[in-house]
Amino acid sequence: MGVGHFRRLLLVVKHTPYEMYLQMKSQGKAPLALRWERLKHRHQVHKECVQDLSDLLRRMDMDFSMVGREELDRQHLKNVDLVVAVGGDGTVLSCSHFLDDTIPLLGVNSDPSRDDEKKVNKKLDERRSFGALCACTASNMFEVIPDILHGQNQAGRRTRIQTVVRDALKETKLPPALNDILVAHPIPAAVSRFRLGFLNSAGDETSHFNVWSSGLWISTATGSSAAMTAAGGVLMDLKSSELQYMVREHLLEAGGEHLEKEGHGMLQPGNTLQMRWNSQHGCVYVDGSHVRHNLQLGDTVSLSADAPPIWLFEKPEGISGPTQ
Repeated sequence: MGVGHFRRLLLVVKHTPYEMYLQMKSQGKAPLALRWERLKHRHQVHKECVQDLSDLLRRMDMDFSMVGREELDRQHLKNVDLVVAVGGDGTVLSCSHFLDDTIPLLGVNSDPSRDDEKKVNKKLDERRSFGALCACTASNMFEVIPDILHGQNQAGRRTRIQTVVRDALKETKLPPALNDILVAHPIPAAVSRFRLGFLNSAGDETSHFNVWSSGLWISTATGSSAAMTAAGGVLMDLKSSELQYMVREHLLEAGGEHLEKEGHGMLQPGNTLQMRWNSQHGCVYVDGSHVRHNLQLGDTVSLSADAPPIWLFEKPEGISGPTQ
């Protein structure tokens, strides 16, 4: 019998770059500059974490199963009480797209950066997953995970973004975003053209303006410490249910300087941002580049905080590491 109220766990394990590049190498497509020994070492560290975590759960008499990140499907969630993402922030985000507010999520950073790898002035960039969304790492999971499974640490409620795309024929609801949404032209050098409207809780448009820019960021409080802050946004309280939006590199004509302030702000719960896409091509990126939806001229994109929240275990007090 397992401990606490978690009867069955699902471990979602990332595939390492080493595994991916091995496949490319067999096809003659691997980059020549790859550092194979370092990739192999990181692969081994990750695999050791997976094995150590499996051994820990067996010692605790926990019922669990395991699936690769790329193979994860909703069928794997049947009768699951807790999903454990073993990898980094990308694995946590990938898992979150399959979850509603009934199954909590726990992230384990299987291969965190060492202190000597975090320097940005080194000849080679050796930084690994930041682990901001992970409650623990391979080194401290033996302390953190038993406390979670015994109910001593509680998951925190995180707001997510609901994105709905409407074209001439259908309506598509995209996976809920835990961090952020980017709507932009798929070619970075191209101009993203759209009409940006603001709808109140009754669905009435209160204002709108046309935009030429590099696209639109919209983030949750969780994602505000990532790309949004890097783009000049503000860091939000994790408990906030607001969404933050920002027009990227807003091209302002003479007389339109007042729109600079309107291109960045907070979207209140119940309200909606609505975009009418005016470029020939576009794309909606959900929590990074892996999940995307193509746009064409005339499509409408609605963005709100109406997605079901997710319960994410956070770093316990006294545990060092990055937060988000």
